[in-house]
Amino acid sequence: AEPANALSIPTWIIHTSSLVEWLVAMGLAWRYAEASGRPEWRGVTWGMLPLHTSGIVACCYHLFYNAPELAWCVALQAGCTCLGNTTLAYACWRLAAASGWTRGDGRADAEAAWAAVRASFDDTVSDDASSAVQT
Repeated sequence: AEPANALSIPTWIIHTSSLVEWLVAMGLAWRYAEASGRPEWRGVTWGMLPLHTSGIVACCYHLFYNAPELAWCVALQAGCTCLGNTTLAYACWRLAAASGWTRGDGRADAEAAWAAVRASFDDTVSDDASSAVQT
């Protein structure tokens, strides 16, 4: 019999399909680099690798029912995730910079996004105030 902390079949399906999807995405980014002649896309694949490794480590840990002897896997997964977030962010920055994006563009995009959020919030608040007055 499996221990109480064993993952269910649907959970295993989600875990393994996520790993497969990640591999497919990595492969597509690599193929796009070749098809487009833009090598920066290969960097996206390399940037994704530590995150895929993190998923593999998590699955290995769960495969052995989260055995206390493998508790170091949790720290390894966290480290791989942190490294992967950093490498993928850097790869995406390289891709954006190669496309002509600048930090000034990012600032303008952020300001526009905040303006949209504020406008949405203001609309919500005024709608709430209007409905309160009508009741």
